This record gives sequence, C-alpha cells and structure tokens, in this order.
Amino acid sequence: MVTDKTIARQEDLRSVAISSILEVTSDFVTVRDVDRLLDKIVTTVSETFGLRTACIGIRDKETGLFIVRAAHGFSPEVEEKIKKVKYDMGRMTRDLKPEFKVGRNVYYVPAGSYEIESDEDMLFVIHPERMDNARRFPNEWHELDFVDFLMYEKDGSLMGYLEIDEPEDHEVPDDETLHAIEIFSDLAAIAIQNAQLYEQLEKDRKEIELLIDLIGHDVNNYAQAVSGFIELAMSRKGVPEPIRKSLAKGLDQVWNLNKLVSNVKLYAKVEAAGDKDLKPIDIVRVLKESQAAAESYDRTRKVRFAWNCDDEPKFSLMNDFAKDIFLNLFTNAIKFDQHEDVVIQVDIEETVDDKREMWLVSVLDRGPGVEEEFKQKVFDRFTQGPARSQGGSGLGLHIAKTLVDSYKGRISVEDRVKGDRSKGSVFRVLLPKAPKT
Repeated sequence: MVTDKTIARQEDLRSVAISSILEVTSDFVTVRDVDRLLDKIVTTVSETFGLRTACIGIRDKETGLFIVRAAHGFSPEVEEKIKKVKYDMGRMTRDLKPEFKVGRNVYYVPAGSYEIESDEDMLFVIHPERMDNARRFPNEWHELDFVDFLMYEKDGSLMGYLEIDEPEDHEVPDDETLHAIEIFSDLAAIAIQNAQLYEQLEKDRKEIELLIDLIGHDVNNYAQAVSGFIELAMSRKGVPEPIRKSLAKGLDQVWNLNKLVSNVKLYAKVEAAGDKDLKPIDIVRVLKESQAAAESYDRTRKVRFAWNCDDEPKFSLMNDFAKDIFLNLFTNAIKFDQHEDVVIQVDIEETVDDKREMWLVSVLDRGPGVEEEFKQKVFDRFTQGPARSQGGSGLGLHIAKTLVDSYKGRISVEDRVKGDRSKGSVFRVLLPKAPKT
C-alpha cells in the first residue's frame, strides 16, 4: 500500500532530480574543463541523493581501459590511489551481469555476486570491518554493494560509468531514486562529451597555431634571404632595365608571401578571439594607429590622408584587433592606387541603422574600383575582383569583415563616383556606439 509519506518522498525526489538536472544542464555551456566537470558531477550526485561516495570511470580511447577520473567521499590519499585504478572490458562484463540490470542503463551489483580481485578493489570499501556482516533486512545496504550507471557516447559506444555507494540511509535505493539518478547520468554524459569536444577543439587550435607560427617563422626567414639576394642583384651597376623590372616584380611577390603568412596568422587569432574581450575603444584612436602603420607599407610613394571628422573620441565595443580592420582598408588603398601620390579620404559620422545608433566610417580610395558582381564576394575568403588582382592573399577584407561582424557591425563597398567604378571605391564600416556609462 502506497502511503502519503511514500508519495511525498517520491515527489521530493522528482523535485530534487529536476533541480540537479538543471544544474548539470547549465554546465553544458559553462564548464569546459573535463576534470572539473567530472568532479562537479560526483559531488552533485552525492550531495543531492544522499550518498557517501561516488566515482566516475571514463574509457580511454587509445587503450580501451576504464580509468577513474573523479571520486567523492574518500580521503585525499585514497582518492589519489583510486584515480590510478584501471579496469578492462572483461572486468566490467564480469561485474555487470545481465541479471543485475535494474534500469535502462543501471546495474545494482549486490554483495556476494562478485569477487574482490585485488588490493585496488579494497580502496572502494569504506568499512572493511562490515564486509562479513549479513543483511538485517532485505533492502539494507551492504558494505560490498554498488550501483553503476553506464554512460554512452552519441554513437552508442560505452563512454564510462557513474558508480554510487554508501547511501546515507543505509538502504538500497528504490526504483524512483535510481531512475532519477539515471536521468542525471544521461545528462551528465552529454555534458562530458561537450567538454571533451571543447578540449579537443582547443588542443587542435593550439596545434594549428603552433604549426602556423613555425611555418611563418621559416617562410619569413627564407623570404628575407631571397629578398636580400634580389635587392643585391638590383643594386649592381649595368643591370638591364627589363631584368631590373623583373627583379622588382619578384621582390613584390616575396613581400606578398610575407603578407600572406602574416594574414594567415592574424586570421587564426581573429577566428579564435571572436567577440571575446570587447570593451569601449575610441575609433578615432584606432584609425590614427592604422594610418601610422599603413604609411610604412610603401615608403617609395607619397601617401596623404584627408580627414573629414573632429578628434572627439567616438567609442564602440571592440577588442585589440580593431586596428586590423582599417589597416587592411588603408594598405589596399595604397596597393591598388596607381597614382604617383596616393590620397585616402576618411570620413566619420553618426547615423542610425536598424534603429541602432552607429558610427559610420567611410574610407575612400582612388584605385580601380570593384566590379558590381564582386561587391559582395570581395569579403569572402581568398576572393579578389579582377580589377584588384595584383597579388595578395585575398584574406585582408575577409579578416576585416570577420572583425566587424564580431562587433555586431556591417561592412560594404560601393563606387566612389556612382556608376563609375574606375574612380575608386568607398568602403563603409558601420560600428554600434558603445553604451553610455
């Protein structure tokens, strides 16, 4: 007969289970360190469901062995030893017999149904003096009982197990409790996989960054050596003009190679940074810094900037990569402008776009312009319009767009003189005003 007390207890368990599940679910987003997440899971399940101890074993993908990665309720010395314990699939199969299955992924293994095979097994026994005690009533928890909740990968392969032991009420958990913990372990398995995926992505990203740095270092060294030989050849007297021009073109390509490596390294950092570390930054200061860097791009030509704005600070939420937006626009204006003297006009004004208060920065150049069909594609990776294909990686404008997008802005290009692209281009950058504090 189901009593009111039993019903109330079941309802309390449901409430507790839902609360615990919600807590673990929040960790899908917030906890990205696998070991920290595992520690949080064993602590939460122990405190929520009144358990003395709990541990998690994760299957190593290389060896196939189950390794205890987190434990709760043991002394620091014992916990350190427990985390060195490894089980093979044979041991798991011997312990978790089909007749012990009490749920979809739950196994209650009672005392006397398995043998203690090593000193490592004794690490999990909290009270060795109780090992030989008989049960006083059918559902009394025995010192050698344990319950395993199996956790699976998304592809159905066994990922590991959550093991619980020593209920505080010294009773074998009822079906309601086991079902609640099973739901908890299912959600925990998803959280673990997400954290593992994030760790792997971080590892891959760091390895790629290292590879790019190593390649970039070597390429830059080779490029400097090649450019040195070319410049030496060009400095010799009596070099015919056609050969001198060919050497100059070769030198340009060497520097284009350097620019490509720099852009690839920058692109990797920009992609990793995303919208992290945004803070109010003065656009005017960023533009001035970009101008100073761009003026050293080609010292053989005279470059003049025409500013159409005041020097009052104009803040937008950006990060330390903001300078690269305008540095790319300025260096492109210098590279593609065939005039002897390069003039770059920069305008800043206030505007409203989609009900948002914005700063509009316009960069006007006198290059060959961008063909109509390429005005959208020019911001794609490795894309250049035919009129602008004079070397380069095709990454610069894509980096600029990636940054502007991460700042919740927009970037576009149009003809400086409407209908006549040969007069140059206008690159317009819309950046949201930083909230007033």
